[in-house]
Amino acid sequence: MRTPALAMMALVGFSSQANAQAPCPELTRLRIKASEAIEQTKGVPTSDRCEAYIRFSLAWGAIVQYANSNRELCEISMLSLGEIEKRHREAVKERESVCAGRVLRPFPAEVIRR
Repeated sequence: MRTPALAMMALVGFSSQANAQAPCPELTRLRIKASEAIEQTKGVPTSDRCEAYIRFSLAWGAIVQYANSNRELCEISMLSLGEIEKRHREAVKERESVCAGRVLRPFPAEVIRR
């Protein structure tokens, strides 16, 4: 699983790709919303953390839906669309972990030595 900081970097990277591909104002608005949602996961009390991650995963869900529906209009490559879908899956996994009370790991289990 990724930490919120890594997710944010991925979002910024996606933003650069999307801006280079074509102007698509709704996609830009959705990216901003996802960026704001990840910021809201930082420093929130444990009791509010699940709700913050729900908003984050929903924001990525909206990006996926819009990107799929407007792939040609926004000139989104299949590679970029795959990355968007991957980021959404990661956001959902993070949400599920946080809402289940598990700690997000900064690195995959195989990287952490015991």
